[in-house]
Amino acid sequence: MISKGTSHMASMEFGHLSSLKEDGRVAVAPGVELSYVDRGAGQAIVLIPGWTFSKNVFEKQIGPLSKKYRVITYDPRSQGASSQSPEGNDYLSHAEDLVKLLDTLEVKQPVLVGWAAGCHTSLGYVKLKGAQAVAAHVSIDKPPRSLSFEKDIWVEASLEEVSAVHTLYLRDVRGHAQYLRHYIETVLIQRNLEFHELSWMIAQALKTPPLVAAQLFASCMFSDDLASAIAVSRARPTLYIIAQHWAEKAQRYLRTILPEAKSVVFGGRMMFWEYPEAFNRVLDEFIQHNVRNAGVTNEEISDDRFGNHSFHDAGVQSLERRVTNRFI
Repeated sequence: MISKGTSHMASMEFGHLSSLKEDGRVAVAPGVELSYVDRGAGQAIVLIPGWTFSKNVFEKQIGPLSKKYRVITYDPRSQGASSQSPEGNDYLSHAEDLVKLLDTLEVKQPVLVGWAAGCHTSLGYVKLKGAQAVAAHVSIDKPPRSLSFEKDIWVEASLEEVSAVHTLYLRDVRGHAQYLRHYIETVLIQRNLEFHELSWMIAQALKTPPLVAAQLFASCMFSDDLASAIAVSRARPTLYIIAQHWAEKAQRYLRTILPEAKSVVFGGRMMFWEYPEAFNRVLDEFIQHNVRNAGVTNEEISDDRFGNHSFHDAGVQSLERRVTNRFI
């Protein structure tokens, strides 16, 4: 079941930041509808938000990428403008919801782009549909297994850190907001945010109630999608876009466990928002070089100077001296 929105214009402003106007809603379970945006034509790219965030975090991808591709993003169950649900607040259920959403929108062979915890949704899709059901898989800064007792491997955090966050912060709105601020300022974004930018990000995530946020956090930390990550990396083009703060450990892990995957390093975990031109070019270049029949359908993204993966050419001169600026 699809209900259509009425406009492609932003519906409200938060400083210079926008809330995307939905293009429709899809029923995925009794009483549960997902709000989605669907723009452009051509190869489908599906952008999947992370833990408690909304589709609005991809505001800087929708316009540029939809000139060349069909770009879909959405609010997962209990996030953003989608329905709040007392059940199904786990990443396998989110993957089942994504299957229903894309089936309803008649999307075949999508490029799935999961951000952080959203990678458990995208890899869950692979688990449910098979690696052959996607054209490519892109993981934004997320190990496929969040926790492990093995030492010196790429995981989300230690068990002690995860326990502290879940026990001390994810009990009420105040604690959720405090943790979000710390997470945004120390992990997601590298620069100092303006107050209205920080407030906007926190406001997006606080649309998810604290109890549900805790459920999703636990689901993320206990998810193990390594088998799906290995399967898709062997069968389909796979890219990991990795934040700088743990790049060495992440790339060492990928070389050992997922040697078929490509990787690129820059920014923090929310590099797609902080450095959108560089991110959009990385994604475009990866698709053009690795996905068949992903040609231009409308106008080109502003220029084609990112073929050598140079952040200087991409307009991010400040990154040039600090990051690995090529696919590995």
